[in-house]
Amino acid sequence: MTANPQKGESQADRRLSILSIGGHPKDVVLYAGGTMALHVERGDVVVALTPTYGVSHHEKAVAASKRGEQVDIEAIKRERMRELTEACAELGVTDVRCLGFDDDVPMVERRIVEGIADVIVDVRPDFIITHHPSDSVVMHGVTGQMALIALETARTIREGGKPPHSVRQVFFHTQIGRTNVLEQDIPRIPSVVIDITPTVRKKAAAMNRFESQHYGPDSPLQRKLGEVLDGSVYGIHRRVPYAETFLPLDSNVYRSLPFSEYEFELDERTPEEAYANMTRMLLDDFAPGSEA
Repeated sequence: MTANPQKGESQADRRLSILSIGGHPKDVVLYAGGTMALHVERGDVVVALTPTYGVSHHEKAVAASKRGEQVDIEAIKRERMRELTEACAELGVTDVRCLGFDDDVPMVERRIVEGIADVIVDVRPDFIITHHPSDSVVMHGVTGQMALIALETARTIREGGKPPHSVRQVFFHTQIGRTNVLEQDIPRIPSVVIDITPTVRKKAAAMNRFESQHYGPDSPLQRKLGEVLDGSVYGIHRRVPYAETFLPLDSNVYRSLPFSEYEFELDERTPEEAYANMTRMLLDDFAPGSEA
């Protein structure tokens, strides 16, 4: 699925293939939905993958179980997959995959690693987006670890006939999983900031598809988290209203000192224009009861 660019082809002309992996269905969109939508808009191939249905983290089902009510696991699985598919559709992503495993005991499992590797050799992505392997939400961290093992697996000759594939770069989410000492021991300072201001409304609409997790048009959760996570200090420091941030696994190789054309565009703005831009609040139209 990766394009074969001609020698000398510019970055703007190169078509990419991106695989976004989230430990639970919601995670695929929560940490990278704006970036996924941007790549869809530029004509890239974007695939969403989650190893699990996230049944054990279905918040409404957990609450029902605590009350002693019977929970229909198969119905929850269908609901979670429907939510993810509909959320990805809001971003323009139509290739949505779930390996179908449970996450009640989150740990590295060979069969899940092999499943991720199978998707890698099928999709043949240039880039993978996933959780940092030290994320203190256990399924997040384990998913990051399994993705790294799957990278090595996908590079090898395996049964089944599909040729090996090597991914060019892995980008880890930098949002902390929980506020605890584990996160403090391994701080994740992003070195890649993606301005998702043009797609933040798409991401907001996508997140509101996850009603099983207390999102939805009648809930303030998406609007609150959208401002807190995507309107974070990392974006503000780089003078953009909404951003998703990442940390690459490997150092990148350049032909010269790297620079961003966008940085030059930002510098051409007057101080007043820069301030007005970075302080924009775009999610008020997603407030419960507002007319979107």
